[in-house]
Amino acid sequence: MEVKRIFVISDRIAKMKRGKNTTFPKINIEQDFESKLTKAKKSVIPLKNDEIDKHISPDWLKRRNSYNNSNWFLAEMNPIELGVWSKAGELPLRWTNGSLSETAERVKKAFARKSKFLSKRPKHAIPGILKISKHLEQGEKYLYPIVFKTDTGTQGRKRLKRKMKGDIDDGCMRSIALAISGKKNLLVYFGIPK
Repeated sequence: MEVKRIFVISDRIAKMKRGKNTTFPKINIEQDFESKLTKAKKSVIPLKNDEIDKHISPDWLKRRNSYNNSNWFLAEMNPIELGVWSKAGELPLRWTNGSLSETAERVKKAFARKSKFLSKRPKHAIPGILKISKHLEQGEKYLYPIVFKTDTGTQGRKRLKRKMKGDIDDGCMRSIALAISGKKNLLVYFGIPK
């Protein structure tokens, strides 16, 4: 249930519009995110299993089935053990075919060079995540990345030649931001097929 809650909470936050503040020209990103997280948790946590499943499918039927057919563990993993989804956030394939650590290094360099290869999602999501302590401290279990044992689950890295211990299914932008921030171990939910 917790893994499915994370996915639905994350999806709800992504779909919420940024708050507007007419008094001050700049909105506090951290407060805005905290407000979205609180709203999403209040609406998702009370849902029963079948209600959560309805929120995940029909759009993500394969994901729902993979989540339901895996045993889940809280794990601590190093960015060199993980791989992001193939072309995560529309990043170039060559940036996502190695480890999370390598992907983060390429993205970090791209930001420094203001590379045209940074698509809209990573270009805006990663800097925002880096400004939110809730993400960086990993003190909120509903923000942990969801990871499958390599080549299982939704198989987001199926065609990639380099295999890692774990494939990030949800939370690729969060994971890239965490690796860029220098985090050596990430708390994740790790799924192994039943």
